[in-house]
Formats: sequence, structure tokens, C-alpha cells
Amino acid sequence: MYGVRPRLALLAPIAVVAALVDPAPAGAHVRTGRVTADYRASVSALRPPLAGAVVVRIYESDLALGLAVEKHHQAVVLGYLGEPVLRIETGGVDVNGSSPTAAGMGLLKGMRKTGRTAGWRLRSSGRSFIWHDARVRGLPSGVERGRWTVPLVVDGRNARVEGEIWRVGAPSPWPWLALGGVFLATAALLLGGGRKPLLRTATVWFGALTAAATVSLEAGFALASTASAGTWIEGANVLAFALVGLAFVLLGSRDARALAAGALGLLGLAVGLSKLPVLLHGVVLSALPDFAARATVALAIAAGAAATAVGLAVFFDVLEHYEEPGGAIRSGRSNAT
Repeated sequence: MYGVRPRLALLAPIAVVAALVDPAPAGAHVRTGRVTADYRASVSALRPPLAGAVVVRIYESDLALGLAVEKHHQAVVLGYLGEPVLRIETGGVDVNGSSPTAAGMGLLKGMRKTGRTAGWRLRSSGRSFIWHDARVRGLPSGVERGRWTVPLVVDGRNARVEGEIWRVGAPSPWPWLALGGVFLATAALLLGGGRKPLLRTATVWFGALTAAATVSLEAGFALASTASAGTWIEGANVLAFALVGLAFVLLGSRDARALAAGALGLLGLAVGLSKLPVLLHGVVLSALPDFAARATVALAIAAGAAATAVGLAVFFDVLEHYEEPGGAIRSGRSNAT
């Protein structure tokens, strides 16, 4: 007869799954960073060379431009019409309130007017600024590579930043489809075999493999230079759920291990599907190499789906032996009255 331990074996993984299925708290407060991009860009030259005055960089995640100005220097960014847009100097970062480019970039939102519509407005007290510039935002359809230029005025001298931008094609889906097919076929064979002890063992192995892939892919995105605070929080949450599941896998009863492994499969499946764009876009924003990042995502989805499917079979098998509310046991007989 099954007692308290089967109840815990059922309730603990179900609680973990319920927490994963209900994303409302995280969704309401957390915004994760991007995981993919379609372009790469680089800064190739600063003309004339002004290494001692300004530093320019481009951000891989969204092709934003960053400009830092050294002490005792001034730099002005010119807009799409050649008008001054940004001014960075000792006093901070100013935005030209009469610039059409500044308005189009959204740089004037939330800034108070200083009594006149025209004129410079203080944006921040720092000596650097990051903005999105349409001159570095993509390529026309059919064009694979191009050059971009942003004009500057540094210490009263005309200058320009030059760079390249190129499109990165999506990878072939066949390796990942093949990997998914292997795991799904294996799960189907196990489910069709009807050997219940083997199902429990297979669920544990699927779940452990899924947990390893899930933690690896989350660590790769959390450690990337483009990671946001939301990415770190998401990674910490996933790690916490994975550790709880692994504790049951290592220390629980036979049923608890299998059910916890099934919950780990559901966790990996959910996380992997949230990173599905990694398999569909050319640039992966992870600390892992592109191929390794894609492999961990594909493995989390494939092994997670197998662990979830086989784990559900174990779950319903445990329910068949579970005590009914009226006191009867599903063994073909009832308790004595």
C-alpha cells in the first residue's frame, strides 16, 4: 500500500511544474535580453585618427552606437540632415532640441524644455552616450554587405566614423531536426514497449540530460556581454528549479526520481522553446560558440520533450496505484467496510 512518500513524490514535481507553467510574476517584472541577431557590424576607421579624443564602439545585440569622449575634448554627432544632434563635453551629454534627427530617434522624450523650443538640453552628466542610428540599422533586401558612416565634429574639426555591416544567414535546420527525431523515436519505442521499470529509468536519464543542457544554455546567455539583468534573473530562476529537481532525482524514491526527472524535462522544454530563435537566426548572443549554443538549445528541446512524454506515462502509472479519496485502492478490490 502506498502512503505518505508517494504523496510527496506526486506533489513535489507537480508544484515545480505549476510554478513553471504560471509565468505571470516573471513576465510582469522581467524583460530578458535578445538572444539572436541577423547582422554583424564593425567600426573600421575613425577619420582623421582621434584615438586620444573619442572612443567609438558598436553593440552586437542591437547595433547601437556608443561614443565616449575623453577629458578636455568635445564631440558633436551630426544627424541625417547634417544638423548637430548630440554634444558630449565636460558638462555632460546635451541633445539639440531643434534637431529633426533627435526627434526621430526619440532622444527628446521625457526631457523638460528650458524655456525655448530651440537650444541644447542636458541629457546626462556623463561623458558617453549610446543611441540607435538608422545609418547602422540593417541592409536593403538582397544586399549582403554594406558600409556605414556617421559624421562628427571633434574639437571643432570635421571627422567621421566608418564601419561595415553584413548579413549573417540562418543555419541549416537539419542537424537539429535529426537530433529531435532521435529522441522522439526513442521515447516512442519506450512508450510502445510497455516495460514500466524501464520507463522510470529512461525518464531519469532524459531528465538529467535535459537539466545539463538547460543549465548550460542559460549560463551561456547569462555570461554573454550582451546579457541584461533580466537574463541573469531568468538564469538564476532556471538554476534554482533545476537544483530542486536534481535533488529529488538523487535523493527521492523510485517514483519521486522519475517524476522529478519528468518535471526537469518540462523545464528544459519550456526554456528551450523560449530560445527557439537561436536555431532560426544567424547570430547567437551567447558566451558559447554559435554551434555549441544551438546544440544545447536543440538538446534541451529534444531531451525535454522525451522526458516529458515518458514522465507523463510514469505519472499516470503512479496514479493507478494511488489511494482514492474514498479509501479504495486501484487494485481490483476495495477496502473493508
